[in-house]
Amino acid sequence: MINKLIALIGSIAIWFIGITSRVKIINTGIIEKFKKEDQNYIYAFWHGRQLFLVYSHRFRQINILISQSQDGQLIADITSLFGFKAVRGSSTRGGLRALVELVHAAAAGDVLAFTPDGPKGPYREVQSGVLYVAQKTGLPIVPLTFSAKRKLVLNNWDKFVIPLPFNNIIVANGQPVYVHNTDNLEEKKKELQFSLNLLTAETDKLMEEA
Repeated sequence: MINKLIALIGSIAIWFIGITSRVKIINTGIIEKFKKEDQNYIYAFWHGRQLFLVYSHRFRQINILISQSQDGQLIADITSLFGFKAVRGSSTRGGLRALVELVHAAAAGDVLAFTPDGPKGPYREVQSGVLYVAQKTGLPIVPLTFSAKRKLVLNNWDKFVIPLPFNNIIVANGQPVYVHNTDNLEEKKKELQFSLNLLTAETDKLMEEA
């Protein structure tokens, strides 16, 4: 019960940040193109940049990979209040079953979401799960991030960003990354890391200049 109460309070805080902030979403043409083509896809965003995306991408029936840890349970409880479907698993526990479940969800036409450096890092280092699912499904990986004018940055492994209320926030999509059956996954890992880091840096710079 206490965990559900914490999740409810957390969700209210996220809603408050969202409704009191001016939000700009850029590079929307990437997603609009996929929607016109009836093409689903995989979102990838760094673990430290996930909080506001729960609000900006609410109620889109997105399947998100979340670890089976106690922290993961809290994240699953909060994201469920925004319409996300939690698929529980990580590189250390339940990962294979979770990846198979995500492949099946993709086959049903659902959009997927990963924090490829989660749940415990290393910081901004892509793990193989998202690449495996992209390769098995043929779905493009869309880098995603947000940046806030006023924020708290936690002193933890992922430098978790908490935007403050009454804010200016940018949400940005990056160019898709495709993983084909013949691709070298190590090279694709580097490509996705570069894309996510570049998108995050560019979005932070846009916010600084706004």
